[in-house]
Amino acid sequence: MSCVSNIKKSLGGSMRLKIIFHADRLPVIYRHRFMALIKEALEISSPEYKSFLYPEKDSEISKRTKPFSFAVVLPKDKKITRGKIKIDEDYEIEDVIFEIPNESKLSLVVSSPDYFFIIGLYNGLLKIKEFPINDEISIKIYTTQVLREKEITENEVVFKTLSPILIEDKYEKPVLPWDEKFYECFNETQSRILKDIRGYGLRSDVIIEPIKIRKSVIKHSIRWFRNETGKPYMILTCFEGTFKMKGDIDDL
Repeated sequence: MSCVSNIKKSLGGSMRLKIIFHADRLPVIYRHRFMALIKEALEISSPEYKSFLYPEKDSEISKRTKPFSFAVVLPKDKKITRGKIKIDEDYEIEDVIFEIPNESKLSLVVSSPDYFFIIGLYNGLLKIKEFPINDEISIKIYTTQVLREKEITENEVVFKTLSPILIEDKYEKPVLPWDEKFYECFNETQSRILKDIRGYGLRSDVIIEPIKIRKSVIKHSIRWFRNETGKPYMILTCFEGTFKMKGDIDDL
């Protein structure tokens, strides 16, 4: 059965890929390298789509919304240590490193409502067996599985995050669920994302009712940020946990 057939059989709203891999160690600042892995897979399978999704920085559409989210799931038996982390040829810092036992596996979960993104990523990942995190650490990819998202049939759904969520206002300042302008910023962000993906924004405003959420601060490194600020990474203020969302079924 072809890769396309595997994915088409699983279609129905958003989809997920689950990539099983192993690394002896993983630095706490790892998100930029998994973004690089996603770009590499798209470049291998569909250079045109990769260029569409990641146009040149000076392009008018350089800030095109990316139609996916991802989370790295670490094994429970990981050990937390500290050590030197080489971000690139110019930056080396000391921070948290996760030590992974030989028999343990990690997973990268990628979710998207965009069929072209999912099929491009899936086909590209099948051709990547190993990918560098830095000069000293690489991940070995074992399998890539296609998962189907649960179908949403009601206008109230409880969600639990796999990774922290970042919402910012128009000044690029972080906004959290207990902030006064959170719902306005959240709906503006979601409407913009949906418009880029499907051609129109939210059908109606989405209401979030926190169940058990907390503030989460993560470190993230991007080349343009390092070049412009001279700092090895940025600090992002996010939130994560469990919450109920109310809105139009198609939006949820």
